[in-house]
Order: sequence, then structure tokens, then C-alpha cells
Amino acid sequence: MLSIKKIEGCYWSLALGDAMGMPVEFNDIEMIKERYGEQGIQEPKSWAIWTDDTEMTFAVTQALIHLGDVRKIAETEEDRIGQAFAREFIKWFDNMGHAPGVTCKTEVYKLRKQGPEKWKEAGENDSKGCGSAMRAAPLGVWFADALNPEISEGKGKYHDLLKQISQIQSEMTHGHKAATAGALASSYAVALAINEIPIDDLIAPIENFCANIHPDFEKCLARLKRALDLRDSGEFATELEAIESIGKGWVGDEAFTMALYAAIRAPNDLRKCLQIAVNHSGDSDSVGCIAGCIIGAYHGKEILPEHWIDRLAEKERMEALLDKVINTFPLEK
Repeated sequence: MLSIKKIEGCYWSLALGDAMGMPVEFNDIEMIKERYGEQGIQEPKSWAIWTDDTEMTFAVTQALIHLGDVRKIAETEEDRIGQAFAREFIKWFDNMGHAPGVTCKTEVYKLRKQGPEKWKEAGENDSKGCGSAMRAAPLGVWFADALNPEISEGKGKYHDLLKQISQIQSEMTHGHKAATAGALASSYAVALAINEIPIDDLIAPIENFCANIHPDFEKCLARLKRALDLRDSGEFATELEAIESIGKGWVGDEAFTMALYAAIRAPNDLRKCLQIAVNHSGDSDSVGCIAGCIIGAYHGKEILPEHWIDRLAEKERMEALLDKVINTFPLEK
């Protein structure tokens, strides 16, 4: 069930995963080890800076605040939904954060130039980058309670609406269906985690929910299962070897499945989860961001290591956003 603690856990863990991965995002693993030691980066640095991943999560959140309760959104309101995201992405363009992705910049520039009412003309590309998956967590928060009665069946009215809205927000910047699948999987994983579906059990419902969207995503799920099996058997001697067998994380399907690998390998330990998620030669901050939001959504704020929030350079902005989010829902403490 949605609660203040689960919302806080999701958002803070997302930002911390992003900020922990930021210093090593463009480094290969040898560079990371040379700088941080054989085990790689172990925790967010002091005055940790988050990136465009968290900034775009802010934008998606603001759009959802504007749209309101998902139970009152009709599938026929596609244009209202699209314009809400377009307006917030345009605002993001003027405050992108560290190292924004080329695809997001390019497509949001088009929106900015043409206006939010032309949102359907954005995303006309074949990009499968991870930009739409890294920002998808708020959809899981918004849909968590509405999806609860449908989870056992894995389908229903709100499953369909989540697919529709996820597709709109994803394809506004990323036209490839594998990117759509990564974004949908990220949002659904958060919703499932909030509803206390064990992290170890997330693969099957996500595989079912994202079936037939694109074969690349299905291949990533197969690599995820193989990585888990071979790590358990000892054939993969290290977490690095296992996670890099899934991909590099620059594209949405890989970023999500690598993040889920990290969450499954350390389902009760945010510190260890993020260490796995960011110490590799790929998109460290995006994989860390997605892994963080899943494990934080499941456990709530209690999983955060002491004093980590105080390391975030812009923690006051997150606190202000969380106040808005919490006031959007009737929540238990």
C-alpha cells in the first residue's frame, strides 16, 4: 500500500543512486578501480550531485501532480496527458542537470520550439536510449494503489492506463519500442514494489506485463535470468561479470534489467544494491537511479543509510517536491 515512507524511500533512493553513479558514469571499470579502489565507488560523495535522471523525474512528477488522481483520468484524455508531460519537459530544458542525453535534449528542443500542443510530433526517431526509463518511477507511485486489486491477474483497467501513459511519456522523446518497454517496466516495478511484491519475484509479472512490446526487451530479460543463474552457480565469479553480461545500460531495456539484477542480488541492502548497480563500464547513474527507486519503493525510507540524504547537494529541492507529492494522496504514515 502507498505510504509516505514508501514514497520517500523511492524518491530518495532514486536520487542517491543517480548521485552515486554520477562521478563514474563515463568511466570504464578500470578507471573506476584506479580512482576508488578494487571494489569501486562505495557510497555517494559529500555534496553529491544528481543528474538529468533525477531532474527528469522531477518533470514527470510535476506532470502527474497536474493530472491528479489516475482513477479520474480517462483513456480518451490522451491530448491532456501528452500536453501535461510536454509542458514539464519544456521547463526541464532550461534546467537539465548534469550530462543530459542527446535524444532528450533534441526532442524537447522540438517541443520547446513548436509548443506543447504539438507533442505528438516529438519522438519521431528510432532511439532506444534509457532517458524514458530513468524518469519513469513516479508513474509507479501514482498507479500503485489503483493497480493493487488487479495485480494478482496482471491485467485490468489501470494496467491498460499505465501502459498508455507510460507510452506517451516515453515516446515523446524515444521512438524505439524497446525504450517504451524499459520505461513501462521501470514504472511497473515500482508499483509492484510499493505493493510489497518481493523483489525476487518481480521478473515474472514484468515479463507478462511487457510481453510483445519488443523482442530486444525480451532478450534483455533472458540475459538477466542467465546472469542470476550463473552468479548463483558460481560460473560468474563477480557481480561485475554478471551485470555486464546483461549490457551497458545506455539503452532503456538494458538499464532496467541491469538495475533489476542489482536489486535482486541485494534486495535488503541499498548500499550493496547501489554498489552493484554503479560499478561497471556503462551508464552508472541511470542503472543506479532505477535500482534505487525499486528497492526504496519496497522498503521505504528505513533502508536509507544514515546521513546519506545529507550528502545530496540539492536535498531541499527534493524535500519540497516530496511535500507536493505527499499532499496529492490520502496517505497513511
